[in-house]
Amino acid sequence: MVGALAGILVCAVGYWRLVFALRNAWDVPAFPPGNGLYWLAWGLPLGAVATIGTTVFVTWQGARPAAGGFTAGCLFMGLAMCAFGYSVDSMPYYR
Repeated sequence: MVGALAGILVCAVGYWRLVFALRNAWDVPAFPPGNGLYWLAWGLPLGAVATIGTTVFVTWQGARPAAGGFTAGCLFMGLAMCAFGYSVDSMPYYR
């Protein structure tokens, strides 16, 4: 439970900053959304969390509850933020 809450908190605080830093570094336009670099900027941090979290979960027996909870919390929060960010980025299409 504590691991999941920590994952949600870390994602809520750092995910937006990281995504926008990647988008600025790669000169990815916010509109129109949907090109490859756009999705890579949103997905790369979540892929890194999934890879590191799964590795820690598998290799460190004592940290399984915390690592699993942190990874799951961070990924679910990140996916929700990604969906919200995509809807905001695609708002100019709606009239």
